Amino acid sequence: MIKCFDSSITEQDKQNLLTTLQSRVLAFGPNVEEFENRYSHFSKKQYNIGFNSASSAAYLLYQYLFEKLGKCRVYTTSLGFVSPVYAAIKNGHEILYVDVDDNLLMSSDNLKELFIDDGMPSIVMPVLYGGVSNIDGMSDFCKKNNCTLVLDSAHCISPNMDYDYAFYSFHPVKPICMSNGGLLATDNEEASNYMFSGRNFGRKITGDTYDLVQAGFNFYMNNLNASLGLSQLDRCLDNVEKRKKNFETLKDNIPKELGYFTEHDEDSSYYLSSLVLNKEYSSVIMRQELKENGVQSSFHYPYLHKTKFYKQDIELKKLDSLEDRIINLPIHQELSSLDLGVIIRECVRHSRSGSKSQ
Repeated sequence: MIKCFDSSITEQDKQNLLTTLQSRVLAFGPNVEEFENRYSHFSKKQYNIGFNSASSAAYLLYQYLFEKLGKCRVYTTSLGFVSPVYAAIKNGHEILYVDVDDNLLMSSDNLKELFIDDGMPSIVMPVLYGGVSNIDGMSDFCKKNNCTLVLDSAHCISPNMDYDYAFYSFHPVKPICMSNGGLLATDNEEASNYMFSGRNFGRKITGDTYDLVQAGFNFYMNNLNASLGLSQLDRCLDNVEKRKKNFETLKDNIPKELGYFTEHDEDSSYYLSSLVLNKEYSSVIMRQELKENGVQSSFHYPYLHKTKFYKQDIELKKLDSLEDRIINLPIHQELSSLDLGVIIRECVRHSRSGSKSQ
């Protein structure tokens, strides 16, 4: 089976983990601080706070923003992972779903149409879907309308746009992988102090004990995961280049009759290769046929506004029109030329098979 994602562990990763195990510092430790300091090269922010997941980072951020700003309107896309939306709702904020553009990114035009300027604080949370590093006009819109810009950068190693806060994911299938891990980046010193304390139960050390000065939980990154992340920082961009070449190979050789690939920018992390199928094709059918022929593909994500728990009775014309038309093909760095040939062959076969719609 040619897998859609790969999280291979190298000998260097194994050695780093062994060294950390031998040190017996397995919870919070020096590798966490080193990882945070080095990640500033990617985030381009002064403060980088390691968490046990991007979900934890998002939760604590929305807790902080509620305490600082009160209830906010959070504009985000329905095409995204659930935890940031859960974090916002659970901390008292209101979600407004924004439609997407042809590249499955937050639509600037629809955001302008939906935006409510009535004095209530606003947060714009675009998803850097697929690994792209920028959404044209989004930073300027937020500055003009005094919005807090929170980036869901779980797919992107290094955004190339101005933002207030961004959270990153180092899940096993991400371009930088840990068993689980995340990070929040910002230039806001007050917010960073809140995050550093909140990820460790809200503690403030006083002598040989501690006081509890704010709400918090067990959200910190551990030393083992940080050591795994450190070993990948030097090679992750090389892996991105391999993913880019694999993406371009698929784009150049898969028939346009099937549909179009969403675009990546120059600094994309190439996390996903999203093929938007033409109307007569079905993602469900194509994914099943690929699976039967040894190729794993995926669909990210179920639309939040249509799920049972997060359902909203709204119309998102562009996104709704793409239901059952988005498929993500393998482009990870461990693919061989033979693997790519199989993927292309099976996509060509599908385009000719007549198995088009349900």
